Amino acid sequence: MAELSLNSPEVQIALLVVAATLVLLVILKLFSGGKRGSAVLLVGPCNGGKTTLFYRLKDGSTELGTVASMQENEGIVQVRNDKDRVVGSVRVMDLPGHPRLRSKLEQYLKDASAVVLVLDSVDLTPNKTEAAEDLFEVLTHTTVARRRTPVLLACNKADLETQAHSVDFCRRTIEKQLDTMRKTRLALGGEAGRSLAALGKPDKPLQLAALRSPIAVCEISAEKGEVAEVMRFLAKLV
Repeated sequence: MAELSLNSPEVQIALLVVAATLVLLVILKLFSGGKRGSAVLLVGPCNGGKTTLFYRLKDGSTELGTVASMQENEGIVQVRNDKDRVVGSVRVMDLPGHPRLRSKLEQYLKDASAVVLVLDSVDLTPNKTEAAEDLFEVLTHTTVARRRTPVLLACNKADLETQAHSVDFCRRTIEKQLDTMRKTRLALGGEAGRSLAALGKPDKPLQLAALRSPIAVCEISAEKGEVAEVMRFLAKLV
């Protein structure tokens, strides 16, 4: 059998096919957003109920959940479907909402498979700026935008019916605040405005449903154990 040299047409064609295949695989990886992270992050302002939700998801309790956490909590959550059957598990991290500790959010977003922004639906108005800042940092993070990481806005304390704002009110409040922040960053220009593509077209009102990352909104009561919507959100990840 005659040996093929590197200069033979057959070998060159084979090499071209291999090279083209490798390039195609790289392109497909880029368009698919790459590998998804390994942790679900609970974020949001202080006293919104993140730690209560964390323990409720982790073991059904509210252990120390009514005290504002000053450190990260991490645990494995058994994900159950609507028939209460375990369908998998996810790693969940509860990140402190204190302003002095929120700077760590950026580093955790690099490994996020999903983000749950916990909002206090009773005291949303005085905390709307802080909540919107958290969501702004999440949505404009390079990794989150590239992977189209799913986000859930969990409007907590829904059990306080006469005091809690509706899901629609919470959504519209956050949208309006995010839109204001987007306009401010665009006016600054330069580096401040380069990451805003993830927040939609600047000439149109900001709508969460139209953004790059899929965003859902629901009402919950972590204190009362009414967290089925969060569990359904987690079930989509396993």
